[in-house]
Amino acid sequence: MKMGTCLFAVLTSVSLAGVLYGESPNWPEFRAGGASRIDASAPLTWSPEAGIAWQCELDGYGQSTPIIYKQRVFVTSVEGSNKETCTVACFDLKSGGQLWRHRFPAAMQTPSSYMMARAAPTPLVDENKVYVFFESGDVAAFDHEGHPQWRRDLVADFGPLEHSHGLAASPTQTADLIYLNIEHRGPSYLIALDKATGDTRWKTKRPSSNSWSSPIALDHQIVISSNGAVTAYDASTGQQLWNIGDLDGNNVASATPDADRLYVGARVSKSDSGDGASRSNLCLARDGAKTPEILWRADKAVTDYASPVVCGDYVYYLNNVGVVYCLDKRTGEKRYAKRISAECWATPIVAQDRIYFFGKHGKTVVLKGGPEFARLSENWLWNPDAPPAPEKYVENVSSDRSSSRFDNLLETNDANQDGALSADELPGRFRSMLERNDQDENGLLDGAELDAAIKAMKVRRAESQQNARDPIVYGAAAAPGRLIIRTGTRLYCVSQPSPATSNDESIPQ
Repeated sequence: MKMGTCLFAVLTSVSLAGVLYGESPNWPEFRAGGASRIDASAPLTWSPEAGIAWQCELDGYGQSTPIIYKQRVFVTSVEGSNKETCTVACFDLKSGGQLWRHRFPAAMQTPSSYMMARAAPTPLVDENKVYVFFESGDVAAFDHEGHPQWRRDLVADFGPLEHSHGLAASPTQTADLIYLNIEHRGPSYLIALDKATGDTRWKTKRPSSNSWSSPIALDHQIVISSNGAVTAYDASTGQQLWNIGDLDGNNVASATPDADRLYVGARVSKSDSGDGASRSNLCLARDGAKTPEILWRADKAVTDYASPVVCGDYVYYLNNVGVVYCLDKRTGEKRYAKRISAECWATPIVAQDRIYFFGKHGKTVVLKGGPEFARLSENWLWNPDAPPAPEKYVENVSSDRSSSRFDNLLETNDANQDGALSADELPGRFRSMLERNDQDENGLLDGAELDAAIKAMKVRRAESQQNARDPIVYGAAAAPGRLIIRTGTRLYCVSQPSPATSNDESIPQ
């Protein structure tokens, strides 16, 4: 049977409790509202030969996480060499059969390549509708049967979106509103849209930056960790309630709530002077609209792409080379730092007392929660020696526009015509080049040094393109007894296997 044929082989914000729970827990948005946790069992072991209930090829490409509501799975993707088409599709959770699909033209087109976001924002679902947002600026709502309800074009309303790699922040929701954090190089904003009509309820200015961090809805507040600060807004009015600043590297990981605490993750940024990450991975004690107290800051722990997760009395951070940091969630004291041999872009999922780490190359490592490192299983979605290539999607290998921008740097920015560029002459986003490429350490970049920088960049881009070639695991969602794992072009459903070994038995270290 072709792999392209489907193989039949909670928590959220307090504002939505009761709205998004049916007979079983749902996974209604990115990270299930922020905690990335399900209070139900999930599969422990699987392989390409056993435990995968179904899989199916998707139209186009996407980096969003699937969402789950009442036995239905919703997922988005983009199609075309310039992301001309936005697609949302619905699948049956048990069988993998496609129930419906809707396509519409993108409001803004950009190349579909490994350098740009491709359907990166995760959609939302509630008891009435499915809400989708694309980096093209399109926002739309559908009923659960796929019938369009309304659509907005944020580019037409508020201007073009200027971002180095495209928007990726996912929306969040309360009972009657959806919230979008639109941070880019142009005028940036946090906006609340009416779920019934798509109309703007309020719009609040945000700092302009390249950010991929997603907001969370929490106790009538919208909380955003991004751009050097953690900020809360009144969910009804958009008024800023509090702000914790002087942070660094928090433009990717999103904040994680746990009872009256909030865990913030950050990476080591290019501008980090040495202590940015250590002061930015922290725990806040929330107290209504008051500015939170900083309870502790992590000394060594960092998180790069994945957001922190909490399991029991411990919080877990994950860096870009697969080192897991386990910290006491009350004190920040490190319990262990261990490499799991899986590079992860997706945020882990907590299911009861287990933590699931989804490696980008198809391996999932399951750890037992607690202060001691205990690996319960390692599982593969495919044979690592023969990863499945996309059947329909063709990678768009476009011209390297970054190289041309480098080529023109000297010609367009050499104000004093001395044949070299000083820090003052370099545009802001290129100034970091100076320290890395000033080979004679004279504080200038001459033509030869710029040529060397261009060649080095092309090598890095070639390596990055190969490293970013599908299949790549971008995200996962959980339902009782099942995991839905998404690559750029495929959905996998892992089901609860028959009991074979004790769930508490660790594999050899």
